[in-house]
Amino acid sequence: MKSIFIIGIVIGIVSRLITLKTDRKQYPTEPNMLVSQIVLAIIGSALGAMLVPALIKKSYTSITFLSLAASQFRQVRHSKRQSLTDMEESLLVKRGAGFIEEISLTYEVRSYTCILTALATSSVYHLCETELYIGEFGSVFLGACAGIGLALIFKKFFVRESIGSIAEVIPAKISFDGPLLKVNDVVISNIGLESSRQRYLEYGLAVEIIPKDDNYINSGIILNQGQRQTIANIAYSRLGIMRTPDEPDFIPLLRRNPKNESLVMPYIPIEKDINKLISAVKSTPIIESARGNNWALKRFNTKQQKGV
Repeated sequence: MKSIFIIGIVIGIVSRLITLKTDRKQYPTEPNMLVSQIVLAIIGSALGAMLVPALIKKSYTSITFLSLAASQFRQVRHSKRQSLTDMEESLLVKRGAGFIEEISLTYEVRSYTCILTALATSSVYHLCETELYIGEFGSVFLGACAGIGLALIFKKFFVRESIGSIAEVIPAKISFDGPLLKVNDVVISNIGLESSRQRYLEYGLAVEIIPKDDNYINSGIILNQGQRQTIANIAYSRLGIMRTPDEPDFIPLLRRNPKNESLVMPYIPIEKDINKLISAVKSTPIIESARGNNWALKRFNTKQQKGV
C-alpha cells in the first residue's frame, strides 16, 4: 500500500514535468515557476494516489479534499493571469489578453494531470490486487505502467498545434512609398523620421504568413487580433527587438493582405536572421480564442470567395 502511494506521487510529478517542458518551449517563463509547479504536482499526485484507498475504506471526505485541490488550481490560473497582466507594461511587445488567458488556462488544466495519473496508478494497482489477485509486485508494476502510459497520452494530447501547421511563412520585402512603410505592397504604417526608415531598410526583416489550402478557417485564425499579438510576442521572445519603449515606430504590426487573406509583418530583431524569424513565427501556438470563431466558414476558401 505504501509503495503504490509513493509510486503514484512520483508518476504524477513526472507527468507534470513532461507537460511543463512543452509549456516552456511555447511560453518562456521564469525559473522559479518550476518550483511552484512541482509543489502543486506533489499535492495533486498525493490526492490522486490516496483517493482510491480512501473510497475503499468509505472515507468520502476525500472528495472534499479533491474539491479543495480544484479550487487551488483555479487560483493558480488566476494568479498566473494576474502576474502576466502586471508584466505587460514592462514588455516591449505585449502578449495580449488572448495569449495571457491561454497561458493561464494551460497551467490550470495541466495541473490536473497529476491527479489523474496518480489516480490511474492507484486504481490499476487495487484492481489487480483485489479483483485479479495478482501479487504485490505485479500489481505495483501494472499500476506504474498504467500511470506512465496515461502520462505519455497526456504529453501527446497537450502538444499544441502551431502556425506552421496551418500556414506557410515566407520572406517578404520591406519598402517605402514616401513615409509609408510597406511590406509586399501592403501599407503598414506612416514612418515620419528618416532615421527610422533607414533603420527598417538596414536592419529590418519581414515575413508573409499565407494560410494553407486557401482555407478561411486557417485564414480566420491568423487574422484574429489575439493571434496576431501572439505571433508578434513569440517573435520578440525568440529574437528580441531593436527598440526602446519611447520608439513606437518599431512596434511590430501585422497587417492583412486582401489579395490572398495573408498577414505581413515587418520586424527589427536584434540578430538579423530571416530563418530564425520564420522559425519563431511557425512555432507560435494557436490560441483557442482564435480557433473557435470561424467554423461557419469551413466550406469556403479564398479562391471561391474571389470567384477564381
